[in-house]
Formats: sequence, structure tokens, C-alpha cells
Amino acid sequence: MSTAILNTIGSEFTIYAGSFLFLLGFSGNLITIYLFRTTRHTPITFILIILSIVNCISLIVGLLNRVLVAIVGIDPILLSPIWCKLRVYLGQTTVLICQSCACLASINCFLSTCRLIRWRRLVSLSISRQCIFILVIFWILHGLFNPCLTKLITATGKSSTCSLTNLIASNYTAFFLRPVLVGIFPICILSVFGLLTHRNLQQLRHKRRFEQQPICKMLLLQMIAYVLGTLPYASFYAYQSITSAIRIKSTIELAQESLVLNFINIIFYMPQSSPFYIYYLSSKTFRKQIKDFLICYQQHNRIQPLVRTINEKH
Repeated sequence: MSTAILNTIGSEFTIYAGSFLFLLGFSGNLITIYLFRTTRHTPITFILIILSIVNCISLIVGLLNRVLVAIVGIDPILLSPIWCKLRVYLGQTTVLICQSCACLASINCFLSTCRLIRWRRLVSLSISRQCIFILVIFWILHGLFNPCLTKLITATGKSSTCSLTNLIASNYTAFFLRPVLVGIFPICILSVFGLLTHRNLQQLRHKRRFEQQPICKMLLLQMIAYVLGTLPYASFYAYQSITSAIRIKSTIELAQESLVLNFINIIFYMPQSSPFYIYYLSSKTFRKQIKDFLICYQQHNRIQPLVRTINEKH
């Protein structure tokens, strides 16, 4: 295949698959926030509310931006120096906060299912709030090197590029931040605590039930979604970093990698888009909440026209 055909396939896939995923994910996260608001005083559901909020921001900054670029055919980061500095910073920061919240929720589930009381006492709303506050501040400060060291470079007769101008920052992003910090590190945490939580749930099955058990079962599936969504991303950037350092790639190879990256980027945003649907499929309680929500919404729509009619008569 020629470079033009590969680019066209990648753009079309991003437009249709990305738009579909964004609409499902954004609406699903909003509904999750609304439904969990009544139980926001429990540690795990509080974390899940924050996770859904950051998921919405991540989908807008990351996925929706990619879809719009594919539709218009022009990347705004190549036109605006400010957006050039902010785009990668906002995208990476929100993704890291999302993954940190998911890891924190998995750790909370593990602690909640422990038999030892001293471990279960570590699960509290105040500790969860403090952890989220520290993680958010840390990732905001961590990514500040991006807007500080990223520049829009325009050369006469050549296309503009938006890239890091510092070699150390470029190597840190290519060899550690993308493959390890965004990829391998959260995969390891989610896998380890997911397995430990599953073991604890199996041990508790015939002994006792506890308040957070249904949520932990939902989170186990969400952890699997995060691992499956992040693994291709980490593998691709590890491969790209290694091969780019060894040899210079041809134009067709770069086009092929770009096509693969378009597929991987959509897969990467699936964990941010899927929580609502995972909760719906895995929890009877959550399905009941959805049913009650729809009934209340229908009753509200029926009452409104009746109120208007009564007001008009009077």
C-alpha cells in the first residue's frame, strides 16, 4: 500500500471509531457521575467519581481532539504556539491522573477485602481525598516541563513541527514516560492488586459479605480493561523508541507505524470510555440504579407538561 492510502485508512478509522467511542464514553461517564453522587461519601465511589470526571476531560483533550484533527485535516498545534505547548501537557497529565485514580481504587479494593482489620482501617474517605489531592498536584507539576520546553518550529519551505527542544526531556518522554510511566507501571499495579483482590473475594465468598464487595467486583473488570487498553500502547512506544534509536526508517515504514498508532490510540481510550458499560454489565445494583433513573426521568417529563397545562388554565 502507498503512504497516501495508509494515511487515509488511519484518518477514516479515527473519525468513525473515535467519534463513536467519544460519544459512548463521554455520556457514560456523565451518567456514572450522576448515579454515584448519592454514595460519594464512601471511599471507593468517591475515587470512581473523580475518575469519571477526569475521564471526561481526557476524552475531550485527547480523543475528541484527534477526531477533529482527522476531520479537518489540520492540526491546531501546528498553528497555535500556545496550543502546541498545552496539548501534550493536558493530554498526558489527564491520562496519568486517570490511571492513578484507577490504581488507587484497585488498592482500596484490596485493602477493603483484607481479613486483617488494621489493613481495612486504611480505607477511609479522608485518606482517599488526601491521596487524590497529592496525585493530582504531583502530575500537574510533573508535566510542566512539556509547556516549558515545547516549541512550535517553523522553517521556510518546510512544514511546521511542534516538539520538545530539550534532548533530555525528549529521551525521558520516549524511553520512560510513555512506555513505562503510562504503560508498564499502571499495568503492573492493576494486575497485582487485581489478582490480590480476586483472591480475597474468593476467600470471602463463603464467609461474609461487605458493603464494597459489588463495587470491587465491578472494578476487577475495569482493571482488566485498563490493562488490555494500555498494553498495546506501552508495547508500541517501547518498540518505536528502540527501533528509532537503531536505524532511520523509510517513509512507508513511518506511514505503517502511523496507521498502527491510529488503531492503538483508539484502543488506549477504551478504558476511559468503558466504565459505565462495565458497571452495567457486571452489577445488578447498578442496573437497578439505571432503571430507577430512567423511571424518574420519564415521570419528570410527564409531570412538566401537566404543570404547564394547569398554569395555562389558571
